[in-house]
Amino acid sequence: MRKFFHVTAIAMMLIVLSMQFAFAGDEEKTVKVIGEGVIFNNDEALAEEKAVESALRTAVEQVVGVYVKSDTMVQNYITIDDRILSQSKGYVKTYKKLSSKKEDGVIIVEVEATVLAAKLKGSLDELQAALAKQDYPRLMLFISEQNVGETSFSDWWGNTTSVISMGQVENSMIELLSPKGFTFVDPQVLAGKVQIKDAYKVAAGGISNQGAREIANLTNAEIIVVGTAVATDAGTIMGTKMHSGQADITVKVINTDNGEILFTASAHGTDQHVVPSTAGKGALVSATKKIADQITVKITEKWLQSTSTISLHVAGISSYQMLDDFKKVLAHQLGGIKGVQVRTMEKDKAQIDVFSNSKTEILAKELTAKSFAGFVVRVDGASANKLTLTLIKK
Repeated sequence: MRKFFHVTAIAMMLIVLSMQFAFAGDEEKTVKVIGEGVIFNNDEALAEEKAVESALRTAVEQVVGVYVKSDTMVQNYITIDDRILSQSKGYVKTYKKLSSKKEDGVIIVEVEATVLAAKLKGSLDELQAALAKQDYPRLMLFISEQNVGETSFSDWWGNTTSVISMGQVENSMIELLSPKGFTFVDPQVLAGKVQIKDAYKVAAGGISNQGAREIANLTNAEIIVVGTAVATDAGTIMGTKMHSGQADITVKVINTDNGEILFTASAHGTDQHVVPSTAGKGALVSATKKIADQITVKITEKWLQSTSTISLHVAGISSYQMLDDFKKVLAHQLGGIKGVQVRTMEKDKAQIDVFSNSKTEILAKELTAKSFAGFVVRVDGASANKLTLTLIKK
């Protein structure tokens, strides 16, 4: 689906902590690895270069794996970010090619590489700090709230009945997730743009896919969190004046690029206070903390998977041969591509799904820089997991 690396902020912190001692006194590691490169257009030199790059990537991956695999929790959540592995040469002090052979259109090399483990650890430290800011999707919150004493939901886009709990869950969620690197779209950017209609109204089922797409077009939000939060007064506690506030929050998380529901989550919270509405507010905050924890783990697992599906919407295709040539380049000459599938072709347009462990923006840069036989690629539009392209004849 989209650029989903299996990386969580918590797990990255575990890497940093667990490796602080592991790397100490272990500045370098030497490993022997195998790399392969497909021969395309009889270019064996390029294939061998790709094979060496693959081998060095594997060498770095192996060295990092020694430390990551020692912690079960980290192993369950972490796949080393492609930004580290794609810069493998930067972590290799020296290497020598031990052998090279050609088999069935593939160049296979064996390489002995000395990896700078300490430098790698430093990069992982930097990655932990920069990961969220650069990779986490931008969120927008659509959570209707109803606190103790209120007869209907209140929300920022309409139907406001009270200021007691208006935005309490949303504000708490922003406070909890912002330090972890998540960024949020301010609803103020929609001032004068949003018309209250059925697609935007939150009911038990949340917002519609159409509404998600419309909002995505109005903002730069990549994910919408839609839901309801209800707080009730469970009465006084054991004959005292303290009221027991009980809150339930249910959300669904939607990818605005295609309207897909990524996951749903729910949580229950409690609090107590002599003022029922204050107890309800505290219960909402308590439930929000649990929801925020779920979002942290689930979004990073989903959104940051090691392999994503990037949808290419391609125009300017003059023939099926041109489409086939483009597909071959995607499959064999670009880094990080694990698979290519043509979904549809009609007249001069096609939709192609690319299974990649690179970011959409990286793929866009590679396509515009690549030299194609008979045409060039123009990028007309880009989003988190979609590129709109035009093939222009030379």
